[in-house]
Amino acid sequence: MKTPALLTSALLSAAALTLPLAAAAQPRGYSAVPATAPTIAAMMTRSTPWKCAGDRCVTNRTEGSPLTMCQLAAKELGTLTAFTANGEAFAAEQLAKCNTRAKSA
Repeated sequence: MKTPALLTSALLSAAALTLPLAAAAQPRGYSAVPATAPTIAAMMTRSTPWKCAGDRCVTNRTEGSPLTMCQLAAKELGTLTAFTANGEAFAAEQLAKCNTRAKSA
């Protein structure tokens, strides 16, 4: 009765192959959307490089506290209308706390 053992082995192998693909599909890094579209192509917050295009600035860095990263972005960009950390959008309360550090216009 090698069939069940082969089937189990095949299923475990298939599952192991899909796990890295699912993890790779998750967005990594941070995205900041200021109330006014950025007019810069890039910025630095501490040691984190950001690239700006369209209505947002993004970085693939994942270090640091999401709130701190949001506040650093707001300090450079002004009030943010959205902030995402590793694919998770900030709730309204988190965004309000972040924007306490926003630069004045």
